[in-house]
Parts: sequence; C-alpha cells; structure tokens
Amino acid sequence: MRIRVLGAAATVATLLPIGVSAVAPASAAGGDGHARYAALAGNDDFLLYAEKVDGSPLDPTSLDNQADIYALGRTGKPIRLGLALRSAEVVSMSRSNVVIVNPFRHHNRLRAWNLESGRHVNVGTNQDVVGATPNGWLSLDRGFDDGTHVVARSYSGAIVDYGDPITPGVDYGVTAGPNGFVAYANNFVNDNGEITYTPWAHPDRHRTLLEPGGKNVRCDSVNAHYAGCVIRGGINRSVALIALSGEHRTTAGNRCAYHVAVWGRRLAWSVGISRHGCKSGHVGATSNAGLSQLSKQRFNILGMVTAWGRVVTSSVGQRSLVKISSIRHHARPLNRANVS
Repeated sequence: MRIRVLGAAATVATLLPIGVSAVAPASAAGGDGHARYAALAGNDDFLLYAEKVDGSPLDPTSLDNQADIYALGRTGKPIRLGLALRSAEVVSMSRSNVVIVNPFRHHNRLRAWNLESGRHVNVGTNQDVVGATPNGWLSLDRGFDDGTHVVARSYSGAIVDYGDPITPGVDYGVTAGPNGFVAYANNFVNDNGEITYTPWAHPDRHRTLLEPGGKNVRCDSVNAHYAGCVIRGGINRSVALIALSGEHRTTAGNRCAYHVAVWGRRLAWSVGISRHGCKSGHVGATSNAGLSQLSKQRFNILGMVTAWGRVVTSSVGQRSLVKISSIRHHARPLNRANVS
C-alpha cells in the first residue's frame, strides 16, 4: 500500500473567515444564467457545491478545471475554496472540515479546509485518503499485520489509529460523519455485506450495524444519529436508514435509487433510472417508520445532499441550486446570502 505518514510536515496556510464576501462572485449559488451548479456535500452547518461558468453540464463525479468549489454556511456569503482541478476521488465533510482528494499520475492531491479555524492543507501525498475528520483526514493503511487500519491525521500532525473496523481480510469503504465514521464491505471478491460504526472518541469501538452474511452494500451518508445505505443489488435492492446505536434499521425496497442521504430522521433518495416503474430525476424520502413519498417535481439528481435540515440539489438544467423542505412542496431556489 502507498500509505506514508504526512504528519506535521504538511504545508499549512490560512483561509479567509466565514462571512468575507469578496471571496465569491456575485453569481454564486443564486442562479447565474451562464453558470451551472451541483451540490457536492452537506451537513447541519455547511453546504459544499460546484459552479461552472460555461454551457456544458456539470457532473460532480468528473469535475474539471472549469469548475469552482464553494462552501456556504447557514448565512453569509459563499467561500471560494478553489478550482476543482480534476475528477475528485474523495469529497468529504465532518463538521466544519472539508477534504477533497484529486488523483494525479504519480500522487494524490490532498486539500483540506477547516472552515471555522482557518487551517488549510494543500499537498501531494501517497496516502490513501478516504474522508474527513473534524480536524484532519482519514486514510487507509495496509501496513499492519492484522489487516487494513483506518488512521486519522490532524492538521497539527497528531495520529490516531482506529484499527480494522471490518472482519479482517475484507476490503471496505469509509463514509465520515460529524461524530465518527461508517465502514462498509465494498469488494465483490471478498464482500460479506458488513457495516460498522466507529466514534471519533472511541478508536477501538466498532459497533456492528449490519452483520456479515450479505453482499453489495454502500453507505453514502452519515449524520449524528443515522447512516444512509444501499443494501443488495438488482430487484432486491433496498435503501436503509440505520441507527448508529445499532438498535434500529428501516429498509424499503427501492431498485431505482441512485443516491441516498440522511435527512434528519428520514432518508432522502434520488431516482437515477427510468425503468421498473420509476422516472429519473425525482427525489423521494423514507421515514424511520418505513413510509415513503416521491416528489412530483423533477431535478438534476447528479448531485443531491442534505444541508441545514433540507435536501439540496440542482434544477433540471443545473441553472440554480434548490432546497427541498418537504417532498410534497415545490422546491425553492437557494439564495446565496440567506438560506433560512
């Protein structure tokens, strides 16, 4: 594995504080007729989105040098974090910390911003960075005898070893939340369908959310209380809202779900294909009691996240970001200066 300790050798710069309006163009998030917008990540405090000022569609999975990345708080002006550079392998948020990883030919470009403290890292690295922590980033390190470990590194160089959160020998992916991370088996060769949750404060506590014994799991979203996952594939595919306590799981059959995001005590999901009775572009929600609703309005669902207690996605033509307060109500365009 390519993992090496970056530690305190990382280059640290300052970031303009939240509320400095000069860092964003007047068009940001408000619906410039020449720009396209896509949501990238979000949580209770911040939205991360991309803006591209040209006529071509904006795909969050294949951003390029024509796209700018912005962070937006509950109020105030967007903060420009820089160019997308190229396709992002990782886009992750944990509380006020943002991590983006761009793969290049001989190394990865790691960029991290703490939107509250102003700490910023922009370095080339051979670490396998997989997500954000509240004050740094997570990487997978295979240099251990007992399997692949999740290792957290802070801006100051502090290192925390979270061990192997999954059955040894099983490959896994990681999705970070505000208080910890979810690990899920993600390799078809040795896939066992396992999902676990590990709090930041307890590196040796790997709580099992889904027992080994299945296949095809993926967790897209984690908040303080739930993980949003997709379980199995094909006609048996289900979306799942899983309590991080491990005490409750709500699943709903949904063979058309493209992406899922935890929405408070609900699970939001976007429809990615027009078959099996589904029409692409709609957004649905499933409550923790298993009740589901589907929007009448259509959207561009390439980027769908939850931020500030709302679902945020793009209009069909990506000419503006929109916020959804209720699946049954019409979505409203996102105002760049005030999202309340």
